[in-house]
Amino acid sequence: MTAVPQQRRATLLRQAKYLRIYEDLVARILAGEYPPAALLPSQRELSSRYGVTLMTLRQALQMLEDEGLIYTRPGTGTFVATPRYTHNLGHLRSFMQDMASQGALVETRVISARTLIAPPSVAARLGLSKDGRAYAIRRVRLIDNRPVVLQDSYLPPRLGRMLNTRALEGRSLYALLAEVGVSVNRVTETISPVTLDPDDAKLLGRHAGATALLSHHVSFDAENNPFIDNLALLPGDSVFIIADPDHEDVRLSYALTAAYQMTGPTPLAEQGEHHDDTCHGDDQPALLRPEMTEAGVDAAVADHLPPPRLSDA
Repeated sequence: MTAVPQQRRATLLRQAKYLRIYEDLVARILAGEYPPAALLPSQRELSSRYGVTLMTLRQALQMLEDEGLIYTRPGTGTFVATPRYTHNLGHLRSFMQDMASQGALVETRVISARTLIAPPSVAARLGLSKDGRAYAIRRVRLIDNRPVVLQDSYLPPRLGRMLNTRALEGRSLYALLAEVGVSVNRVTETISPVTLDPDDAKLLGRHAGATALLSHHVSFDAENNPFIDNLALLPGDSVFIIADPDHEDVRLSYALTAAYQMTGPTPLAEQGEHHDDTCHGDDQPALLRPEMTEAGVDAAVADHLPPPRLSDA
């Protein structure tokens, strides 16, 4: 048998050590010994505890950071990251289904639901007449008690009248529409970078001017008729896009995390509730405010919705 050179042996032993440290820290994080947002012991303390050099320890920590389990704040220390949840762009499952299936604590808060004169671009995409009306639903989606999506959905009024809007705080829009015989067959989606205006930033608990992704998707039924025009704002500090190429195509998905540094507006959970069915001037949804006018008719939500409840869907 050929003897392993001393330098190679030392390298193998060091690799085995950092892998054991990595596996031990992963086990401790998953067991809750180091919960999300917890500050890990200092690198010197950890290297002493495991009996390794700082270089070996840092290899283990780099693996943890590459997998999104920890993050470092310069001058402060290393923290356990909030779990990441993925939402695949290539399938037709709802946001709530995707998040809940991964163990996320999902909450939806309906800010408003009303019939209004559709913005021209919405009317064109939904095949409505000029100055036609659309049913508009504005929601904030929270993961693990943090707002991560601000969503405006537009539907033909006939579908809006069929919805129990209060149920949207516990179920997805797709699920409610399926109950009245309307199912999604395909979706087109475009994603673009934007900055948050003051109103949207307040609802998301971020600073005005903060970066975000705007996801715009249109849902089509089995007869290829568009029936939902949807705009979703995802704050840049909580979302990124993952590309997973294979031999034939590339699968894209969002990765969402509820972790962010709150130094600006009060989080949504601490703000007062607002459920106003009317649409007046500066109270109009900010995503499409320049084109929007008030109709104030056929509102489907009472002035005061019941307290928000956690999603069970």
